Amino acid sequence: MSDAYRPPAVLALFPDPAHLLAAITAVREKGYRGLDAYTPYAVHGIDKALGLKMSWMPRVTKTMFFVGATLGFSFEAWTMAWAWPLNIAGKPFISVPAYMPITFESGILIAGISTLTAVFIAARLRPAPNFTPLDRALTNDRFGLYVPVRPYESGTVQAMLKELGAVEVRDLA
Repeated sequence: MSDAYRPPAVLALFPDPAHLLAAITAVREKGYRGLDAYTPYAVHGIDKALGLKMSWMPRVTKTMFFVGATLGFSFEAWTMAWAWPLNIAGKPFISVPAYMPITFESGILIAGISTLTAVFIAARLRPAPNFTPLDRALTNDRFGLYVPVRPYESGTVQAMLKELGAVEVRDLA
């Protein structure tokens, strides 16, 4: 988020992933939503603990692979059978085995570009020249939990997170 507006929140830093997962579960049981976790590496089970749904990215990739493969095959078939038909050693004009490498590579190319574009759109990634991180060493060796709160709840949430094993708790209001 930019420095212009950051909603009130609490950032809790935990010593290990077990404490982080326990805190996420406890905070969600209290009814807080919109949580985010920052970890130095992938933590098994964190997506379920945060209540994240299955991503739609694999569907974009699969769909665009088939679109790209179809376009690649169609282009080759059009080129070799209609636009510039050449009879080479008696091969058929539309030779499926000969077209497979280009078909596959076209699918991979379109799927890769489409997936990259979808990631930028889904994550709302854009240049942020005035960005300041929540903590400079957050994902080096710390496990963080970001909890959006209402301004009057900050103190109770901070106390709850300290009870759950947070090493450090900060108010990001």
